[in-house]
Amino acid sequence: MRKILILPLILLPFLAVFATTSQALLLTVETSKSSYEIGETIEIFGNLTYNGLPVGNASVAIEVVNPNNDPVVLRTLQTNGSGYYYLAFKLSSDSLLGKYRVHATSSYEGETATATTIFEVFQMVQTTVNINGKNYTLSIKGNATITEVTATETALHFNVSGLFGKTAYINVTLPKDLNNTQIKVFIDRVQLVPPPYPIITSNSTHYFVYFEFTLSTHRITIQYAEVTDIAIENITLSNLNPKVGETLTISVTVKNLGTTTETLSLLLNYTRLLDPTIGNYTITLEPNQTAIINYTWTPTQTGRYRLTAYTSQIPNDTNPNNNKMEVTIYVRSQSTSYTTVTGFGKSLLR
Repeated sequence: MRKILILPLILLPFLAVFATTSQALLLTVETSKSSYEIGETIEIFGNLTYNGLPVGNASVAIEVVNPNNDPVVLRTLQTNGSGYYYLAFKLSSDSLLGKYRVHATSSYEGETATATTIFEVFQMVQTTVNINGKNYTLSIKGNATITEVTATETALHFNVSGLFGKTAYINVTLPKDLNNTQIKVFIDRVQLVPPPYPIITSNSTHYFVYFEFTLSTHRITIQYAEVTDIAIENITLSNLNPKVGETLTISVTVKNLGTTTETLSLLLNYTRLLDPTIGNYTITLEPNQTAIINYTWTPTQTGRYRLTAYTSQIPNDTNPNNNKMEVTIYVRSQSTSYTTVTGFGKSLLR
């Protein structure tokens, strides 16, 4: 019984010394922030202690590797009398965006200690749009390269690129005054439908739009207002050289370039005889829908005619200039014919 009692008394001091010896050298490494904007000063610091006491004038090797695991910073620092070390540096403007890893290593009294931490490098872009005399600032933050940023009354557009196949994120901040509809996110014209993305949150003044995607080169659109835009795209005639008494078919192509369904009147006029209306159709177009409306018209007099297709007034149309189109034709008499002259490629009256 005495041997059983004595054995733990002998072993316990040995185990305590072993544990203290294995953890005697302690190295820490930190960054001043968890993420930095590209071009911002990055700060790395830490402490070296031995048995809980600071180790001064000791070497600490620092290696910083980029998202491709390529070393971008290699430094050897010296601790001060308090065992503290510090490094500040900036990455070049063309550095990779994403997560960077910091490795710290130091040796003392035959022991080696290591420590690791991570920080992120992101890009921040701001743009301003003026609506009815008021400026609105929109911000884009992400770990992808952001270029070709444009903002309109209805949407924010920009390109993103980066390491192919990596996961990227974008966080867009929008003033609430810009929004008059549900916010929509499009990547290469394909809408993101949650879950999981986009995640849209807000405070009293702004919306925050967050989403992730797989990197290559993409065109991003954040739509924050409805778009009304009806366009007349083309006018074609069944006969470019009609005679008096002949019936023409005039085809007008109209398309909804906006994001809302619109009901409108489509009219076709000609300039002669007090601009009489050839026809008036009421049509309804879903977003991105195209319609071709055929009118028939039989001119009764010879002369030069300008045919005008136009829509009724459409409230809030973002581009009313494309709501009208004109073509000009010549109506000849029944006795008039055309002769094609070789080498000129045109018809002459005969």
